Order: sequence, then C-alpha cells, then structure tokens
Amino acid sequence: MNFDLFTTIKIYMFVNYTCTLILGLAWYRIKDKYSGILLIFMDFIFQSIGLTLASLQSVLSPIYSVIVANSFMYVGAILLLFGVGKFMNIKIQNVHYIFSSILFICVYSIFTLFYPNTRIRLIVFTLMILPVFIHTICIILFKADRKHRRFAVHVMIAHTLLVLIHGSRAYIGLSNFRLFDYSYLLQGESILIMISLLLMVYLTFSITQMIHMKLLYQLDQSIDYTRDLLVKTQHLANTDNLTKIYNRGKIEDILKEEINIYEIYDRLFSILMIDIDHFKRFNDQYGHDYGDQVIIEVTRLLQQNLRATDSIGRWGGEEFLIVLRDSNLQIAQSVGQKLINIIGAKTLEYGEIKENMTISIGCSEMKESYTMSTLIKSADIALYEAKQNGRNRIEINS
Repeated sequence: MNFDLFTTIKIYMFVNYTCTLILGLAWYRIKDKYSGILLIFMDFIFQSIGLTLASLQSVLSPIYSVIVANSFMYVGAILLLFGVGKFMNIKIQNVHYIFSSILFICVYSIFTLFYPNTRIRLIVFTLMILPVFIHTICIILFKADRKHRRFAVHVMIAHTLLVLIHGSRAYIGLSNFRLFDYSYLLQGESILIMISLLLMVYLTFSITQMIHMKLLYQLDQSIDYTRDLLVKTQHLANTDNLTKIYNRGKIEDILKEEINIYEIYDRLFSILMIDIDHFKRFNDQYGHDYGDQVIIEVTRLLQQNLRATDSIGRWGGEEFLIVLRDSNLQIAQSVGQKLINIIGAKTLEYGEIKENMTISIGCSEMKESYTMSTLIKSADIALYEAKQNGRNRIEINS
C-alpha cells in the first residue's frame, strides 16, 4: 500500500482539522478554568497550518511550503510541551526553546534555499523534535504530582509512541531514502504515516481525557468539601459553643428519640437534671471568665465519667441534662452520686483563684404516663428539692 506524499498530507490534514476542532470546543468550554489549554490548542492550530502549507508545495515557494510549514509544526510541538507543563503548574524555562526554534528555522532555510537537501532536513526535524517529545514525557513522569500524572498518563503514552514513530520514520527514510521524488512513498513509511494519523486521534483523546479527569477530580473535591461543610454546619447547629457538648435543641431530640424507643420497645431510661451550686457567686466575685471556666471544667468531669451510651447536653446557663440509657432510678441515683463526689473533690485553679465546686442533681425515670415535658418537669422538681435540702446532693422524683 503506497501513497504519494501529497495525498498522505491531505488525509493527515483532514484528521488534524477534525482533532483541532474537537480540542477547540474543549478549550472554549473551559478557557477560563485551566491554564495551558490554549497553548495545547495552538499546537493543533500550528500543526494544521503547517500541514496546509506543506500540501500547497506545488503553488507555494519552498519558503512557505517547507521552511514555514515545518517551523509551524516544530513550534507547535513546543507549545504542546509548555501547555502540558502549565496545565500541571510546572514551570518550564523557555530560553533554550526560543534558541532552538531560531536554530531550526536557520538550518531549514540553509538546506532548503542554499543547499537543498531533504535527507538533512529529515535528520534535523527528527533530532530536534524528539527531545521536545521526550521532555514532555519527563515532566509528566518525574515532575508532575501524583494526581496530574494520573490525569496525563495517556498523553505520556501518546508522546512515547510519537518518539517511536518519528524515530522509525527517520530510520526508514535515512536507510532507504527516496523522498527526492515526493510522488512515491515506501510501504513502510506509508504504514507509519497511517499510524501517525491514528496517533493524532489518540493524542486528542488523551488531552480531552486529561481535562475531563481534572474536572471530575475537582468536582469530587468540591463534593467532599461540601459534605465536610455540611457535617461541620450540622455539628455547630447541635453543639453548645462554650462547652462543645450538645446544645438544648440536640439533647431534646435525643430525649424524644429515647421516649419513642421506650414506647415501642419498652426500653427504660432515666434523666439527670444538674445545676452548678452557687454559680452566680463565681460570676459576681471573679467575673464571667471564671464562671465560664467553672462550666467548662464541670462539663469535662461529667463527660469523663459517663458511659459511651449516655448523652449529655447543656440545658441552659449552668444547667445540664443527662440521658442515661437502660437505667432505672437505682442506677441513675448511683451515677448521680458518683458525679457529685467527683466534682465535689475538684478544686478549680484559675490564676491565683482556687475554688471548690459542687453540683445538685434531680433524677427522674421514664414512665408510661410521662411525656417529654412531664419527665423534664419531674426531674426539675427533684433538682429543686436537692437545692432546698442543702445542695451538693441528688434527689429522686419517683
């Protein structure tokens, strides 16, 4: 299967135009989102211009159909390199590529206008474009972070195949050189050019996939961030700002849930209504900062001495409500007395201030006749009795 070079170029042009259109649409949709895509798109434009000029060799002078055409294709490969680097936030020095582009144009001009030699032009093109492809492979393989390397793995494979194709074409062309007559191509080179067409399609797919994978990754990141934000918002909505335990709304929800379980499964529970004794004295004598420290310290001691199945919330001011799952009055009274003893033995030191703290507790057990309000009222009455009877004690409302 042999083709003349110009027929092959026209086929290549059609494929390249199609790929350029596809990539142009991709760039237009995300032109303000990612950097580097414009440079990649410009590579495809430059390749299209270069192929178009090369196909018009019969009507254009060698300056345009050879020098300018091949220069566009060479510079296009450099633009692709810089585009991939910019997409991955990798800075690439451009000084030596500016120099290499000038050198490429000068050498091509010499061996086109003054000493026409297609063999040397083929050597020059291959030797100068292969390092560009290899550099693209290297930045993906060694300089890109893990996520960008995963995005661009197909771009890396495409460039590896480009290295193999250009190397093979150079080898075949130099060992069996018959390109002085552009009306004939060797079968091996015809096959390689056809493979190059498929590779152009694969490269386009690779670039669009690289873009889409980054879009999906950022979408996943956005979803994770939104999920975390919702969790944090929910936590803040359920948490008391000072003590970091449940607020009144959340502990009421837990209490409602326990009542529902009690009504359906007859699972017993009790509650403890707790108040810090003489709390107003702490605020009046030492200020609200010390009062806050008292609340925080009492909260810490209460939390540390409850079961994992128990729930505690700040009911308001210096009051707390504890829900004791699977607990009758006897168990609840035992837990309450333990808490009273632990807090009563604690001395709170705040700067030079040292004060002992005590709590009073009202205890009530869930009954069939109780609603949430009557259960809380029952515990509140017991708490009032504990205060009236001298504080630093627990009372039961049976």
